[in-house]
Amino acid sequence: MNKVLSILLFLVTIASFSQNSGKIMGNVSDAEIENEALLFASVKIKDTPNVAQTNFHGNYEFENIASGEYTLVFTFLGYETKEVAVSVKNNEISRVDGALKSKTIAIDLLSDEEIAATEKSKNTISKRNSSLK
Repeated sequence: MNKVLSILLFLVTIASFSQNSGKIMGNVSDAEIENEALLFASVKIKDTPNVAQTNFHGNYEFENIASGEYTLVFTFLGYETKEVAVSVKNNEISRVDGALKSKTIAIDLLSDEEIAATEKSKNTISKRNSSLK
């Protein structure tokens, strides 16, 4: 009897946990190059330890996320960071795609330093004829 009661309690507990969570999934792509997938981009749920990386198709997935309001942070080297709000509901899948724009980097070529180029002579090695006896 105790075994049956334990199994029943276990199943009820599992069912209650599974109903209080949802899933977030989506795709991360380049906004400027025909929505090309960004491999190994980082997707983080802000203010939580949850982080995912995209796969070879640019897809990511978070499972067992408690229902509520969250902010996803999309990052990839050389691209602008993007934040998107998402609402997670019990037993539902929230789809959030992130299209990132490449970051423009300005380099200041004007400087107070002077660059000089000098010519250096080449050293040559020649073989001497010598005989050992």
